[in-house]
Amino acid sequence: MRRHGDLTTIFAICLALGGQLRLSAQDKPAFTFAAVADIQYADKEPAGKRQYRESVPRLERCIADLNSRDLAFVIQLGDLIDEGPASLDRILPVYQKGKAQLRHVIGNHDAASVNRRLLLSSLGLANGYYEFAYPGWRFMVLDSMDLSVRGGWPKSSDHYKEALKLFESLQAAKAPNAMDWNGGVGDRQMRWLASALERAGQKKERVVVFCHQPVWQTASTPAHLLWNHAQVLQQLDASKAVVAYICGHDHSGGYGVRRGVHHVTLPGMVEAPETAYAIIEVYADRLQVNGVGSVTSRTLKFAR
Repeated sequence: MRRHGDLTTIFAICLALGGQLRLSAQDKPAFTFAAVADIQYADKEPAGKRQYRESVPRLERCIADLNSRDLAFVIQLGDLIDEGPASLDRILPVYQKGKAQLRHVIGNHDAASVNRRLLLSSLGLANGYYEFAYPGWRFMVLDSMDLSVRGGWPKSSDHYKEALKLFESLQAAKAPNAMDWNGGVGDRQMRWLASALERAGQKKERVVVFCHQPVWQTASTPAHLLWNHAQVLQQLDASKAVVAYICGHDHSGGYGVRRGVHHVTLPGMVEAPETAYAIIEVYADRLQVNGVGSVTSRTLKFAR
């Protein structure tokens, strides 16, 4: 009887361990990526909380940490610099030391400081908005300076004319985001977004949208919202594929959920006491945001 009892106990232990191993295997992330917002380097004195020169050592420590991890990609969410082409020459090589695939989002300071053609070329981009994929996933990058009065567009261009018209209408309405350092998504890009979301839905891919500027007021101060944020929200609401919208611009950071979509605004590295970036694990049922420095850790469960 004792031997039978021992075998029964051993069998139960093996079953339990086997179940734990299966759960452990299922709970491994499919892949991991990292995101950082508003590095905003410039060789100039601090302004308030903005420690412009400190962005170099902060980014160096960040990249060293990320290089020790197995990452699918790293994305900087715009405002790599605060002003001037010389700033780009200094900070871009630091970012380029990253071993993972490096992605870029255009920010308002980037667009206002560097000729658009030079900026895109320096960042290795053919366009300010684009998409890329991993198995089961689609990542879409928006250009929030597509419509901008300070985005490097010639005043004779359709981009500038459309931007000026939208900006003046927001000013007339006394909208809180009627700031010349904000921008918007143009008609052509909006049509691209709608088409890309539809294709992702047909392929049953989950979607994460990256942008510099927030579009949902609970994840940002109203002054930092994209000029035509309501139109982008309509696109996100209409898609069952989108699970998250991740951005920067508002250096304080923020978070909110709208109709199953997690809106995450990462705090700016330039204002962080030490550093600010996120390591994001991709699971079948959630995104696990592991914050470093000023970034809050969150579990983003999929509602769709």
